[in-house]
Amino acid sequence: MRIAHLILTHKNPQQLARLISVLDHPAFDFYIHVDKKVDQAPFDFLAQKKNVFFINNRVRIYWAGYGTIQATLNGFEEILPKKYDYINVTSGQDFPLQSPDHIYRYIADRKGLEFITCESIEDEWKDAAPRVYKYHLINWRIPGKHRLEILTNKMLAKKLLPSRKFPLDYKIVGRSNWFTLTSPAVQYVFDFLKQHPKVVRYFKFCWGADEFIFASVLYNSPFKDCIRDSLVYVDWTGKSDGHPRILEVRDFEKMKASGKLFGRKFDADTDPRILDMLEESIQKANLIT
Repeated sequence: MRIAHLILTHKNPQQLARLISVLDHPAFDFYIHVDKKVDQAPFDFLAQKKNVFFINNRVRIYWAGYGTIQATLNGFEEILPKKYDYINVTSGQDFPLQSPDHIYRYIADRKGLEFITCESIEDEWKDAAPRVYKYHLINWRIPGKHRLEILTNKMLAKKLLPSRKFPLDYKIVGRSNWFTLTSPAVQYVFDFLKQHPKVVRYFKFCWGADEFIFASVLYNSPFKDCIRDSLVYVDWTGKSDGHPRILEVRDFEKMKASGKLFGRKFDADTDPRILDMLEESIQKANLIT
């Protein structure tokens, strides 16, 4: 079994190097998409490793915009022809919680399952519904877009504009845009979005559509029965701005006890010691195995 790790990044090349070093495994390759807004040169040293590659078709990524989706799709387009069993989509601010051997065995033992969180915006994740059903102009870099967005949604509330209606009879689900999918599932999503431009257009008017689009397509597909929860530990407590909390030393035991394979998110400038602790625990696990 072979796994491609698609990593979206925009800063801290040394932290990314550490992630790749700790996660390195004979069955793993790493594909890096560097946000086109930043210079890729500081990251180029990573390509000295034989299993590290850069995504050629880079795009500009703005938080909560469609760029994250497009960067992921561009990565899929370059990775899929290479016939991996799984593609793990992650970020440069994630970090493994388990040893590479443990991660490999965990996924191999569950081969055929799709690991992506699918919380319904009608039930478990109700506070996300306005992100889907209201108009958001996050992808338009035009003067006065915030006023226009407010005006548009006021007209929507007064029924002066038609309600936003998803173009298909789908249940909208999601939570996180970090996931681990089989190549057939990735190919399905990739082809589906190419064949359904109205779906793409709809999501371009959502806020943070990357947290819905992949999960929703898969949840309403033949892959639904194979879906399991994401393999990533995330702490959403204490934040109300759409960002997960930066994980620190005090989170170590809870992260390790979660059984998750990866954690999100870390910042070496905020708390470098937590990365030391995780790296030390993984090195100990490697010695045992």
